[in-house]
Amino acid sequence: MDITTALNLAGLILLAGFAYALTCLLWPYGNCRRCSGTGKLRSPFGGEAYRRCPRCKATGARLRLGRRLLSQWRELRKEVHR
Repeated sequence: MDITTALNLAGLILLAGFAYALTCLLWPYGNCRRCSGTGKLRSPFGGEAYRRCPRCKATGARLRLGRRLLSQWRELRKEVHR
């Protein structure tokens, strides 16, 4: 691998990280993976019965990992600068 390929790869990784950080700032919540953002789980027997999703507590949302890390970093900085 030559130097230009390595620099291009590093630039793409940096750009992808910046895009994810921006996504976490603008849209801190994503869809719950268990219920796909509906807040309801279907009956395992295929009926029309539903129950509340226990993972997201029927909100249909989950906090993104990047947003969780950003919040922890901010709290740590507050503690250090007190």
